Amino acid sequence: MSSFTNEADFTARALEEAGQATRELVAQKRRKDADPQLHHDPEDRRYDRNLDLDRLQRCDEARGFQDREWNHLPSLLKPLALRTLQRKGISGHDAEEVFNDSLMELARERKGDQRAPILDPTVFEELIPLHMRIVGFRAIDWQRKRGTLKNRPNEGASIDALTEDEDRPVQFRDPSADPDNPTFENIYAECREALSPTEWELIYTVYVAQTATIQELIGDASFCARHGLKSKASASTKRRVLNEQLQAALEKIRKTLIN
Repeated sequence: MSSFTNEADFTARALEEAGQATRELVAQKRRKDADPQLHHDPEDRRYDRNLDLDRLQRCDEARGFQDREWNHLPSLLKPLALRTLQRKGISGHDAEEVFNDSLMELARERKGDQRAPILDPTVFEELIPLHMRIVGFRAIDWQRKRGTLKNRPNEGASIDALTEDEDRPVQFRDPSADPDNPTFENIYAECREALSPTEWELIYTVYVAQTATIQELIGDASFCARHGLKSKASASTKRRVLNEQLQAALEKIRKTLIN
């Protein structure tokens, strides 16, 4: 494994851990001040306001998730879900049915870890993409039941197979339903096997670390050698080849994320 792959792994893990630590600090502060809106991004206009996540996650042993905060959840999530379902060709009564199923899915224990999805988020903002992923899975399930996905590759047997298949979980993710998905750590996790170490090195150097431009890279003999460029090649040839490799790598990422 190349040193770059180790660096990419470290960066992805570091970003993920830093993000989780930040979310935990925000959650603690909101809990202490009893203010779910604290540190909410004012530019995020997908919905009117945060709900109290602690109340949404409160579970009674006998009655389940029964806090009154749940009464506000459908009106907040529904417009986002219906827009996504409309893009997938599901509308009217069918969209209402899929949405209701997705809402119930938030409170239903998974077979794998006996844990309800609503318990996963640390801050309320995480609930939005979580629910949109569930909506995406339910939309696939709805389409499958109507025969529109018969004989297609990557078809799962059920909603549980879509969400809990440890061997092939990437195939069932719906990036378009998750506005927070296009981060390096998520992209690297989903596309790691799709690109070679040298392709990741190029992506990482130019777009993530931003430590060099293509113009600067063509002057790096060791970098060019790793990417199959001969030292005698002209600057224009090196630039063209690296740009082609970069575009090819981006295309691989795009295809992996939409499949």
